[in-house]
Amino acid sequence: MKKSALHITVVLLLILNFVVTSNVLANPIDIEKLNNYDFDVSDDSTLSTTSAPFSILTFAIYLVFFVIIAALAYLTTRWIGKHQNKIRLKSKYMEVVDSLYLSGDNALHIVKSPEGFLLVGTGKDGVALLGKLGDEEAELIEQAEENPIEENFPAQLNNYLGKIKWFTEHNKSGGSK
Repeated sequence: MKKSALHITVVLLLILNFVVTSNVLANPIDIEKLNNYDFDVSDDSTLSTTSAPFSILTFAIYLVFFVIIAALAYLTTRWIGKHQNKIRLKSKYMEVVDSLYLSGDNALHIVKSPEGFLLVGTGKDGVALLGKLGDEEAELIEQAEENPIEENFPAQLNNYLGKIKWFTEHNKSGGSK
């Protein structure tokens, strides 16, 4: 399906290119008139005398090109976004387990290495080892990796609302706060 949309887009671009090229070649620029033109005189004969259908056709062609370019930019952005999430930095002995981007240049990374889990900070100045995570944190990270959290927003919202309902019901029935 995606390949056919790409093929259709390429064919449309080729057809539009042919139409625009044939229009330009049908009305070549006359250099002789340009050399003899007096740019200081402004009379009604120097105004452009293009017909309305020609202007509408030009506008329609520009509009179609704009829509095609906007659609291609949208599709490219979505494609990059989908594939960027799947990229996991991994080597034979090390793996980036999790990353937290704090700003454009600064990020925190949890790296699994032969020494254990390391907390690494990256920024415009370089990479810095912030510390080694303890055994308890390592166990929690390994458990989280085995049981991935659902990334579905409605499921997360229902889970959160369920906890709030349980908490309010528990407090109403005389439980400790």
